[in-house]
Amino acid sequence: MGVSGVVGGFVTRRVFLPGSGVESWTVVAPDLRPVAEVDEYLGWLTSIERSPNTVEAYARDLRLFWTFLAEVGVEWDAVDVATLGEFAAWARRPAANVVVVHEQAARRSARTVNRMLTSVVGFYEFHGRTGNNLAADLVVKTRGGYGGYKPFLAGIAPSRPRGRAGRLPEVRRLPRTLSLEQVAVVIDCQQRLRDRLLFALLASTGMRIGQALGLRHEDVVSWERRVVIEPRDDAGSRARSKNRGQASVPVPGELIRLWSDYMHEEYGALDADHVFVNLWEGRIGRPLSYASVDKLVARTRRRVGFHFTPHMLRHTYATLAYRDGVQLEVIGAVLTHRSPTSTFVYTHPTAEDLRRALDQRGVLDRVRDLIA
Repeated sequence: MGVSGVVGGFVTRRVFLPGSGVESWTVVAPDLRPVAEVDEYLGWLTSIERSPNTVEAYARDLRLFWTFLAEVGVEWDAVDVATLGEFAAWARRPAANVVVVHEQAARRSARTVNRMLTSVVGFYEFHGRTGNNLAADLVVKTRGGYGGYKPFLAGIAPSRPRGRAGRLPEVRRLPRTLSLEQVAVVIDCQQRLRDRLLFALLASTGMRIGQALGLRHEDVVSWERRVVIEPRDDAGSRARSKNRGQASVPVPGELIRLWSDYMHEEYGALDADHVFVNLWEGRIGRPLSYASVDKLVARTRRRVGFHFTPHMLRHTYATLAYRDGVQLEVIGAVLTHRSPTSTFVYTHPTAEDLRRALDQRGVLDRVRDLIA
């Protein structure tokens, strides 16, 4: 059992389910006992195969919610819509006697608080479905006429026809992308073939880091120059692919050669299933973990002198493909998106990108004819 964090006497702990060894999370109260209602909900999330990272995030959010309930002296099954609104305001305040009037003064961003509200509402939805009348009633009261949730943060969040309960207005910021020169620098500065292959794979496929860490040798179809993304649970690296079905992603021949060099020069005769494994530290042969990648990224940032994340390589790939005229459907298939909307967000089209696309289809010319 591992400890993740302590807030107001409540602790999030990593646990492994008896018999299966599957990783999950729980929230422990100051009396050192798990919060039964939270434990039941998080266990259910694990049982329906939600990612360990997702379950951990929900555990952290519910830990804060229980801290808030302890401070205001309200039991979880006595919560009403107004209490949820107070929780959202509490989560934003940098101090108990401070009222947030500007986004920069808030302790947590609107996006973070909205995610926390989603976790809390999901908790009550679960207990409402399992027979708790108050939880079911609370969810009904937060629902709007169009199937969404009524905003309960009067004076904080504007009313919208759809959306999670009390969502705060967010300043939409598109994730940053890298230039081709920056991507090349990230790859070239790697001193080991394994690390070079990892960043080259992310840059040339737009693959999620979790998908890359979950790759097995059988997934690299070298003679056809493609990589198969197979959704799997991975207790070793906590990597889990978000797509539900198998996807086959084409890769350049140079990447296959780099993979071959890595297998011969560094991987050698090591008996392991994963492509990316510990070779110089930790338990040799174990799957490379998110924590190890975080350390690698931090070292690389110091070398290259600019900020980047593995996910920025995914956005960069999608943006370059879009600007080169690749159809959104094709980009979405490569990125294993289930929604075309997700793909559009990843492509980061500028006004000039949109102008070029409209010009190519003759749309602007037809509009000009209407005006002339």
